[in-house]
Amino acid sequence: MNREHTPLVLVFSTAYLPFIGGAEVALAEVMKRSTGLRFLVITARLSRGVPKRESQGDIDIYRIGFGSPADKLLLPIFGAFVGFRAIRRERVAALWGMMVSQGTLAGYFLKIIFPRTRFVVTLQEGDSKEHLEHARFGLIDFFWKRVMRKADAVTAISKHLARAAREAGFRKEVAVIPNGVDEAYVSASFERPPKETLKTDLGIPANAPVILSVSRLVEKNGIDDLFRAFALLAESAHLVIVGGGPDHKKLMRLAHELGVDNRAHFLGSVNHDELLRYYRMSDIFCRPSRSEGLGSAFLEAMGAGVPVVATAVGGIRDFLIDGETGVAVQVGDPENIANGIRRIFEDDVLRNKIVERARALVIEKYLWVDIAKKMESVLLEAQT
Repeated sequence: MNREHTPLVLVFSTAYLPFIGGAEVALAEVMKRSTGLRFLVITARLSRGVPKRESQGDIDIYRIGFGSPADKLLLPIFGAFVGFRAIRRERVAALWGMMVSQGTLAGYFLKIIFPRTRFVVTLQEGDSKEHLEHARFGLIDFFWKRVMRKADAVTAISKHLARAAREAGFRKEVAVIPNGVDEAYVSASFERPPKETLKTDLGIPANAPVILSVSRLVEKNGIDDLFRAFALLAESAHLVIVGGGPDHKKLMRLAHELGVDNRAHFLGSVNHDELLRYYRMSDIFCRPSRSEGLGSAFLEAMGAGVPVVATAVGGIRDFLIDGETGVAVQVGDPENIANGIRRIFEDDVLRNKIVERARALVIEKYLWVDIAKKMESVLLEAQT
């Protein structure tokens, strides 16, 4: 299909690559696999180190602002202006808002101006309902309800978020289209490659069991509970934390107070393309979240053959079956979390069953190649 005849979708996201988060990765993975669409991503610039405009194949990126965190405040108005010019210049198949945030508000305003242009919203929110209701003096909840009522189509990454959309006022059927896993996670040999090289680089003994958590370091992800659980485990174990966030220093202090800082490894943010190495190095993946929209990192671990220990909250319930596809533990209970980790370390039969069934589930329902086709179908349908 010639580029000029390929349908154009305007994508509104508060952040986009190189800024890494579940929503940003999901957008990139879906767009690069969608052969029947072109995309114009309208997003906040957020850093002077990224260009205002760039193109990546059939994906054009327009970044609003001067390169500071305040750029997201400019996005609803200036993003709508950029979208307005695009709609006046050529036929736009759909407005696609990623999460109910500053970016999606630009699409919401355009929907008001161009009511015949279909408006598709994807829900990725991992925050609790209580957080949404009280955040920023209720403004998020205020716009959440109005965006849900204005949207022509809503997709959600979990059944949990689909229910939230209906509670917020969306009256049509919500399409549950989850985030996924790169095919490389399951196409490689089922046996994980030798760990020694990466362990040596991190200063971890070759025979030491490794617990991995890939997580933004924020309160909702429960990494503080993971550290308290880790302190109850055998001293031979090591904990590897991939990801950054505002709680980094607080968690480092906690590790020191618990006396585990010599066995805890904070790696900060890692390029998403490099994550598979860390999954395959690890023996258990654990993130005892307090709330979760879905949790792509859990699925990636499952695809890579790493057994998951997780709390059955939010969208995690869609794929976590205790004793079948992972081990379920209690929110805010470090002792219970530690016992869940021990279950896998001490029971090889359970471990092997979880690894096999979790990996099969990922192949059946959570590969990006299949998810991209479903999302493309929703966006193309928006033309009619």
